[in-house]
Amino acid sequence: MKKLSLLLLLALLLLASVAIYNYVHYVTGSSPTTSSEQPARLRVSHLGIDAPVMSVGQTASGEMDAPRSNAHNSPYWTSVFWYKLGAAPGQAGNVVIAGHIDRVGGDPAVFWGLGSLRPGDTVSVTRNDGSVVNYAVDRVVIYPANYPGQDAFNAVFGPTTGHHLNLITS
Repeated sequence: MKKLSLLLLLALLLLASVAIYNYVHYVTGSSPTTSSEQPARLRVSHLGIDAPVMSVGQTASGEMDAPRSNAHNSPYWTSVFWYKLGAAPGQAGNVVIAGHIDRVGGDPAVFWGLGSLRPGDTVSVTRNDGSVVNYAVDRVVIYPANYPGQDAFNAVFGPTTGHHLNLITS
């Protein structure tokens, strides 16, 4: 089974001055990566993350939508958001999935512990067809959060022939 290099991005931390990028790779034994099915769940067992995936597009200003709510128990705090204008898991390109670090008021949200990912940790995406694509964190690189630069933006959202998973948070 071919090896895929995947990029896991942790960016725009509200109280941090850096964005953290984790590079991950495809784990052999995962389901085939030819399906373009929408992701249904994201799991990071090491961090206790088992979140449903909501499909999102862009805001009126052209940014990736990441819905928020003033309600403490809103599903937006426990779900992640797949950027449907990018690649789906298993497709060549950038798969972008976002999640919130904290809720209104500062209580933890789905990606609260994402900064604790380390090399070797597993990230799994289950698609609507039931197949699972597994990734393992390979390394961590840090970029400024206030303006990570065009290279970082292109690494997350830009075109690529590689297979990349980019997890972002704010």
